[in-house]
Amino acid sequence: MSASDALLLFLNRQEGFEGWLRLRDGAVAARGAELEDLPDLVDATTGDPLRIAAVVPGDAVTVHWLEVPAGLAPAQAAAAARLMAAEVSAAPIADIHVAVGPESEGIPLRTVALVPTLIMAGWLGRLQAQGLDPDLVIPEPLLVGPPEEGFVRYDRGAVPLYRGASDAFSVEPDLAALVVGDAAVETIDDSRFETGLADAIATPPVNLRQGAFAKRRQWKVEWPLVRRMAWLVAGILLLTLAIQVASIFRYTFAADALEAETAAVAASVLPGSGPVTDPARELERRLADLGGAGTGYGALASGLFGAVRATPNVQLTALTFDRGGSLRATVQGDTPAAFSALEQRIEAGGLAAEVGPIRSGGGRPTAEVTVRAP
Repeated sequence: MSASDALLLFLNRQEGFEGWLRLRDGAVAARGAELEDLPDLVDATTGDPLRIAAVVPGDAVTVHWLEVPAGLAPAQAAAAARLMAAEVSAAPIADIHVAVGPESEGIPLRTVALVPTLIMAGWLGRLQAQGLDPDLVIPEPLLVGPPEEGFVRYDRGAVPLYRGASDAFSVEPDLAALVVGDAAVETIDDSRFETGLADAIATPPVNLRQGAFAKRRQWKVEWPLVRRMAWLVAGILLLTLAIQVASIFRYTFAADALEAETAAVAASVLPGSGPVTDPARELERRLADLGGAGTGYGALASGLFGAVRATPNVQLTALTFDRGGSLRATVQGDTPAAFSALEQRIEAGGLAAEVGPIRSGGGRPTAEVTVRAP
């Protein structure tokens, strides 16, 4: 559907409708006077909703061209225009709805329309009561194309429409001379007026539906987007599952490799030949045979260390565990009594101890202590 395809609804001041025009491809395709005869509001070929433009009486709207600062955001431009409009509005600006037209490059003036807030609310309420929610609300004089100089006049109804390069108004014929003055006035017919409607609707100088009266977007399900999102979520889930499966296989292969390496190491240190089915158990059995597993080395070392800590002036300098299950320790002490006390404390812990000859080592008395199970 092109931008020139639209349905124009003409409102009047008597809380009624003056008729409608259906534009298709820039030309008037249908017209009517009653709302009951309105065409379908949905395009039959594309299924898109028809663009609806409400045309409001020009004598109810005041249109100015003001020099609004360039580069402002819409809200900032509306605030600036509202301050400027307060100086030209006869009514209190608090009771006025101010609409600002789009910014044009190289043109400092922007279209600013003023309409009483209650009147604007009445127009929208009248339309919405008929199930119509217009996309555009345009003052009727802005449907007339602007001339390069002078004024263009279109006699539509009892009050003619006038459009200048920076003027747009609707005024009674006897007052028009006071407003127009000596400027040239060109009167156009219905055909020329309707020919320019497509451009006026496609790029309106100002749309009154903004600010508090802006059209609210209706939320709808975008099924193509939903399907794409569903495929994306499914892809993420499958990728996550694939990563987990790959991690499981990687850990499994690593565990198998570690188990094989353990079996190879165990086979290299255990006597005999042949495969090792349970490396941990075989190594534990071999250590038990050597007296180094279970209570062998651990019990002897624990008893020795405890006795050394409890005996003053005794220091452990070397430690050896032999295959016979004996723990040989080299200790230093200050007196023979210290070695005797260490021996007694080891035996008090339930172990057998034998202190060898005392000799000099490192400047202190040194002796070999043999600790074994009783």
